[in-house]
Amino acid sequence: MYNLDLFVIAIYCFIEDELYPAFCKVHGKPRRAGFDPSLSDAECLTIEIVGHFLGYSSQKKLYEQMKEHFIDWFPTLKDRPAFVRQCANLWSVKMWMQQRIVAYLEGHQAQYQIIDTLPLPICKLARRYRRKIFRTEPVFEFPPPSKGFCAAKSEAYFGFKGGMRITDYGLIVHAPILKAYGHDKNCREALINGTMGETTVLADAAFIDLNWQKRCFDTYRIRIQTPLKSNMKENPQRAPFILPKKKKATRRLVETVYAQLTERLHIARMKVRDAWHLLNLWHTKILTHTMCVFLNIINYRDPLDFDGLVQF
Repeated sequence: MYNLDLFVIAIYCFIEDELYPAFCKVHGKPRRAGFDPSLSDAECLTIEIVGHFLGYSSQKKLYEQMKEHFIDWFPTLKDRPAFVRQCANLWSVKMWMQQRIVAYLEGHQAQYQIIDTLPLPICKLARRYRRKIFRTEPVFEFPPPSKGFCAAKSEAYFGFKGGMRITDYGLIVHAPILKAYGHDKNCREALINGTMGETTVLADAAFIDLNWQKRCFDTYRIRIQTPLKSNMKENPQRAPFILPKKKKATRRLVETVYAQLTERLHIARMKVRDAWHLLNLWHTKILTHTMCVFLNIINYRDPLDFDGLVQF
């Protein structure tokens, strides 16, 4: 367990001593020309990750609160537009760092993994035709925003769908941004992409497809296990791909991760206007969650016990 000061120090040291030098060694420095910013990249990443962990839902509030409480530690934190721009420019660094932690914990080789999706709205459905955001062609390989449906709230929304593959202890292994329109089964290939070794993937009934499940097992040695729908009968051919009762609680672990992303990190309330800032906030929140899981693991704590990680 950390107090807040030790938590900030732990995040900064991990980034400054381990993650950022490793990124520069592989890819070189993030910027190729011009002067280095007065606020170092490690300081910028630390401020952002700590701010998101503390639950600041907007970049403005994050900047104001972190400046108020930690200006003595980060004296060059003086210009909000420059800080927000520097954060956004580091989105690919955050994505790499998150995958570096996953590789260290051997997340891709985990024996049991869980897949699901969550809604990422960018505006109300009624405003989708008169919106001014996400109008230009994105620079990235990015799906366009579209109409989606949130089953948990039983309402339609306009935006994207966040994919999620986690281990059986809550580490986010893979988190693509997907097209909101369509059934979850249209996202299944993107969700299992990158799975290594003989793995059992637990999923909900939305991913039922006996032919696809057989093909995944025969080709990639990935066993997709899903529960039966209420109107389905037992099928001997499908027996190896039915979710065992003892694993149903494990599959529901993804709901805990979603709750943390939604309630603590406000992932469903990202106020963004283009793909660049959406990617930045998405990868920042995923990296924040991954770092907290990592700190819990190295301190021999429950990986998903975020409330007890920092003592205020």
